Amino acid sequence: MPTIYLDNSTTARPSDKAVSCMMPFFTNNWGIPSAPHQKGQELFPALTDSYKTLYSFLGAKELDHFVFTSSGAEAVNHVVTSVYRDITIPSGKNQFLSSTLGEAPSIMSIERLEPLGCVAKMIDVDSYGNVTAETLSNALSPRTALVSIPWSNGMTGMIQPLNEIAEICKQRGVLLHIDATHVLGKLYFSLDEIGADFISFNGDQLHSPKGTGGLYIKQGIKCSPFIVGGLEQGGMRAGSFNIPGLVALAAAAKEATESRDYVGTEVARLRNKLEDGIIKQLPNAIALFKEQERLPNCTTILFPGTVNEHLLFLLNKKGIYASIGGGNFQQLALMLTSINLDDIAAHSAISFSLSRYTTEDEIDLAIPLIIEAVQSINKISSQIIEPSFKGTAP
Repeated sequence: MPTIYLDNSTTARPSDKAVSCMMPFFTNNWGIPSAPHQKGQELFPALTDSYKTLYSFLGAKELDHFVFTSSGAEAVNHVVTSVYRDITIPSGKNQFLSSTLGEAPSIMSIERLEPLGCVAKMIDVDSYGNVTAETLSNALSPRTALVSIPWSNGMTGMIQPLNEIAEICKQRGVLLHIDATHVLGKLYFSLDEIGADFISFNGDQLHSPKGTGGLYIKQGIKCSPFIVGGLEQGGMRAGSFNIPGLVALAAAAKEATESRDYVGTEVARLRNKLEDGIIKQLPNAIALFKEQERLPNCTTILFPGTVNEHLLFLLNKKGIYASIGGGNFQQLALMLTSINLDDIAAHSAISFSLSRYTTEDEIDLAIPLIIEAVQSINKISSQIIEPSFKGTAP
């Protein structure tokens, strides 16, 4: 039975180079850089090179800060709790905004502040999943301390209009945090054009080993440490420095930069081939958001007449690994109903996310297997229910 992995937005295979780069720091160079002797000093070249690579990867300036974290979730929590300490406590600004399509770390870390007197508010999105300038403006108040949203959605591939969002936040004196996990290595961008104060990301989706992530902090923005107890990383994160993880993340970031054109062209072509191959044989299937700007590796497809949990189960048995949300993500059906998709249609949706390791042979194998699974469900369905929309169809 083939194994075809199409769930790269949840986690992705660590690259061989990233894994091999970290191994010497488990066996030979296993010290910590804060040690006052040779065993610590021998790590400095690797530290310097890794930070240079990551700053270049993000397009960060020398005076910007970068904190290496254990995950994207830790980076998000760092931002939220630091804004509470640095802004809310001294100023009284106690409103924190996220998106209704936000991921669990942002939503849950903001809601965690409510017993402390803060207000967590979810910004509604339009029928394309976007936070609009008008909606954001209406949600902001003089007491808003932070807006925290994902740059893109890893299930649907939808990309937020960050320039408009950042401009409004700047005009209103509100800090902006974006999670760039699903964008890095896939889209070209300029930090100056984005205008975010904080950028977090998880290492998994960059093909870095698990247990890696990062937080960019724009120069001049105060951000107190989330983990205290030492002077590591300039006092921004205490604890023995995970040098193997940092080196691996830098290696993965370099590879992601080198393969960005490939992802934007070849992986996008394979994504389109998957969509077209399915729809050709299943004319009532619908690939959402095809006419919008979206990530080159993601697609969400509706399979009318099916329930996505059942379909996901059958695909898993056939060796095809896809997603309907969960974990860091909200359930895919809930996200789609929030953008005015009919509930029955939303519960027929499956998300497929490719990577640079996805091959054409895998896509050629996946298409008939997906079709076979859908047709087997349709045969036992009492009727095929066409999707309908409460609002504008994506």
